[in-house]
Amino acid sequence: MKLFKIIFLSLFFVFNLLFAQDGNDKFEIFGQIEGNYNGYLFFNYNNKKDSSLVVNSKFYFSGITSQDVVFATRFSTNRTSSMNKDVFLENRKIYVTIEIERKKYNETEYDWIVLKDIKGTQTSELENEFLRYIEFLPRNENWLKNKYNKIDEIVSLHPKNHFSGELLYFAAQDSLANFEDLKLIFHKIDTVAQNTQLISNLKEILYPKGKIQIGDFMADFELPNENNTLINTEAYRGKILIIDFWASWCAPCRKKIPQLIDLYRKFKSKNVKIISVSLDTDRLKWIKVIQIEKMEWDNVIESDEFEGKVVKSFGVKAIPSIFLIDTHGKLIVIDPTIEDMEKILNERIDKKSE
Repeated sequence: MKLFKIIFLSLFFVFNLLFAQDGNDKFEIFGQIEGNYNGYLFFNYNNKKDSSLVVNSKFYFSGITSQDVVFATRFSTNRTSSMNKDVFLENRKIYVTIEIERKKYNETEYDWIVLKDIKGTQTSELENEFLRYIEFLPRNENWLKNKYNKIDEIVSLHPKNHFSGELLYFAAQDSLANFEDLKLIFHKIDTVAQNTQLISNLKEILYPKGKIQIGDFMADFELPNENNTLINTEAYRGKILIIDFWASWCAPCRKKIPQLIDLYRKFKSKNVKIISVSLDTDRLKWIKVIQIEKMEWDNVIESDEFEGKVVKSFGVKAIPSIFLIDTHGKLIVIDPTIEDMEKILNERIDKKSE
């Protein structure tokens, strides 16, 4: 009887230990989908790709992630898909609501996944706290300083959390960004734990090397057009040049093309040229879109996305990105609006005609 009791207690403690580990050492995602979606949903984490069959608009994932680093991850479908924001993964029970909508842009159809709600992780609570803080932060002269103080607090407490890296990255992309203040916060983040590409991009923003500045002479480049003929920018010297960085898969780029067409037709007889530099990796798709959009000017391609030599020399971190170059090859302005470009072009043309 005593032996039975010892065995029973031993098994009890073993089962409790296993139960405790099961609760703390793995994640479980209980998902709900808004919208009509049937089939499989995929989840990428820790260099793994897991799948879950959606049944009655519900899905479930489980697995083990790092206890030390909170990684940023996303859902995807078995078709072309994109998601509006990251899911930050922790070994907890996570309750997620997403919406999947089938969209079409020109000839491309894709699944647009929107994270509607997430509960159960410390990071989701941290993210909501930050958003509430920013929402109610008084818009006065101390607004940016107070925002940075909050980001500093989050980064200092959670240096290995990918949410901290994303906060800092998006703050650096703001047109009002104070790089000197952000550099002080950057030195508190664990760059080894963070996403390598994000940290690389952040370093290039905060510590630009070789990036062209307003008033600098542009570094001439040579790239192939759709007929594999090399186009050298030296040929544009003596003309005002608009350099447009874009890609066929970039919806905002495609939206801006009709505006560029109107601008080009208005000024092409007045010594103004455009060259569009594509970041596409699919050459045939790039050529097809040039034809669809009826882009009448020179088009060239550098098929390395954001890692291309020309793209990096101009410090391009997002597209569309436009650079306006004067007749001597000097940079006039970076990322002007179409209206600003038209105003600048009219001013320079009128001045030349005086």
